Amino acid sequence: MLASEFDAITVQQVLEKAKVGRSTFYSHFRNTDDLLLSDAERFFAMLESYFDRPGVAGRRVAPVAELLQHMREMRDFRRALERSGRSEPLFALITGLLERMIARRIAVLAPNEGPRAVPASVASRMFAGALVELLRWSIDRDATQSPAWVDARFHEVVWLGLGGVPA
Repeated sequence: MLASEFDAITVQQVLEKAKVGRSTFYSHFRNTDDLLLSDAERFFAMLESYFDRPGVAGRRVAPVAELLQHMREMRDFRRALERSGRSEPLFALITGLLERMIARRIAVLAPNEGPRAVPASVASRMFAGALVELLRWSIDRDATQSPAWVDARFHEVVWLGLGGVPA
């Protein structure tokens, strides 16, 4: 995607670059869009497994700093996605993946909080959407705040939103 527009990339080019056969490609993916989204899902699975290691996550509900750092490093790829018109489906997928991760983390970190004004499932979706927009804001403005700073501010908002439970 850095060398040519996404729409110009053919399955044949992918096959040649990956050195796999057509049947192998189609046994895993429907098309190049599916390949792109599957790659994002694999990245998030890897990120979540890292985030779940003892001592890594603490009281964080999402790996904000790690994700922001990755997005900053992949700035050229993100611009190529935007040019291709593929960024919105990718961000929709990311929002859903973050929603599930956040819901799971809230259940682990605050299981006995009692009834909330906003159910955890709704809060998780809201926090995921806010996080995606925060990441976009930070990248679009070449924000000078460190990923750790952005992570801390996001989690302050999360825990205040969940009823003031300290981060």
